[in-house]
Amino acid sequence: MNNWDKIWKKRTAEIDHAGTVFETFKELKRADGFDTQDVDGYYEAFYRQWEVMAERIAAGCNERVESLYEIGCGSGVNLFLFSRVKKVGRLGGLDYSPNLIKIAKGVMPDTDLKCDEALNADIDLKYDVVLADSVFQYFNDVAYGQSVLQRMWDKADKMVVITEVHDQAKKTEHMAYRRKCVANYDEVYAGLDKTFYPEEMFLKFAKEHGARCEIVQPDNKLYWNNSFVFDCYLYKK
Repeated sequence: MNNWDKIWKKRTAEIDHAGTVFETFKELKRADGFDTQDVDGYYEAFYRQWEVMAERIAAGCNERVESLYEIGCGSGVNLFLFSRVKKVGRLGGLDYSPNLIKIAKGVMPDTDLKCDEALNADIDLKYDVVLADSVFQYFNDVAYGQSVLQRMWDKADKMVVITEVHDQAKKTEHMAYRRKCVANYDEVYAGLDKTFYPEEMFLKFAKEHGARCEIVQPDNKLYWNNSFVFDCYLYKK
């Protein structure tokens, strides 16, 4: 891993387990690094975005999502919502940050959670859906992302979902925007490069594996990366 490894392994948070579902969602989302903007309705927008993703997943599974596994599950925010809101019975995930896995185990004590690298996900234990939410940009390079994608495909029975993929076609525009928003961006984010992917990589993968692929523009106008990323839904036939 690049220097993002050091960032994520330092993340920590105290979660109020007596809070409402939405309050817990906000705390977990902050723990995952979504705490850099202070905009009215910020977390409400992310919650709506999760609802849209969950609805698309349900439709892709004919309204029967019995199990879901997350690569790079972080604090467990998605697993928490799928458990509490969608009542998915079997959930699991892994993340290479021991601190974030500790947080996830605190809110999801009966869930199959493991601190490990994405490529070490056990493909013998299958799940209906395998998800990677806002993770692929932190992989060292496209080749690693391709290997993780194959791992996810091998683990999934029905669907693979990859969200917030940084779009290679918009990299120049994206970096210009980030430099405009953050003073001394190149100094602040030195050694913290992100990996950008072409849409064609996912379309080609789908063709090679006989899958149906949908590339979707996420709808969250309060998040500064929104215009420069895409979500990918791969459906097994």
